[in-house]
Amino acid sequence: MIHKTAIIDAKAVLGANVSIGAYAIIEAGVHLSDYVTVLPYAHIKNDTVIGERTLIGTGAVIGEAPQIVGFKDTCGPVRIGKNNTIREYVTIHAASAPDKITTLGDNNYLMGFSHIAHDCHLHSGVVVCNGSLIAGHVEIQDNAFVSGNVVVHQFVRIGRLAMIGGLSRVNQDIPPFMMVVGDSRVWGLNLVGLKRQGFKTREISEIKKAFNILYRKNLSLASAAEQLKEIESVPVAEIASFIAFSKRGISGPHKSTFWEKIFLDYPYFIRTKIPTYGMLPKRRSE
Repeated sequence: MIHKTAIIDAKAVLGANVSIGAYAIIEAGVHLSDYVTVLPYAHIKNDTVIGERTLIGTGAVIGEAPQIVGFKDTCGPVRIGKNNTIREYVTIHAASAPDKITTLGDNNYLMGFSHIAHDCHLHSGVVVCNGSLIAGHVEIQDNAFVSGNVVVHQFVRIGRLAMIGGLSRVNQDIPPFMMVVGDSRVWGLNLVGLKRQGFKTREISEIKKAFNILYRKNLSLASAAEQLKEIESVPVAEIASFIAFSKRGISGPHKSTFWEKIFLDYPYFIRTKIPTYGMLPKRRSE
């Protein structure tokens, strides 16, 4: 169904059973595959191809020119796979040059008001929550989860099944399976995600060993990488490979502040900060 107020360029290509809502704009060069749904007021432009059964939400803008100061070149293409959900007022920008590309794989879920900048590559099964901002040239691998109002610096890579907590800012690469909260610091593993994806107990144990090598032994990154190679495990090999190709460096370990030690680990605080603990005089019995 195509609403009578929708504006569709004659050079746009529409597949079978495409639905386009009121006042949506589909420009020349756009290709909508079968069963794509475009809700009211969405705007799709430039060389954008959208895969089957993808939903484009109200007011979403797909294929707009990149936000680069002084940009005057021709935009590159946008390629979006199948079964994606792109909610209200999401923006996905075109690549910064004709020989580059902005891509989304399959089965991604982009929540309202999130932004995917030029030259980004989202693999499949990625969730980006409300208001999160993904800067240019970012890569987000399969099944990663980006919580609400997260800011990701340009050229960052986020590994498979990584999870980023709400309101975080990320300026270094996040290895696969890690959980980041706050100022680009790794707090632990995304154990819930690993279990949901069917990882075996043995595999999770191997990933825990890798985590301890990276974040608990105070090793240099080069030394940690060498130790990771000694663990015969496919998930650990994935972590090692990710680190080897990192250009921005990887996110470091979280270090508890003084107040966190008090409120989150009170027994630790008592043992280490109050030397008289255990040596106080006993109350006289009545």
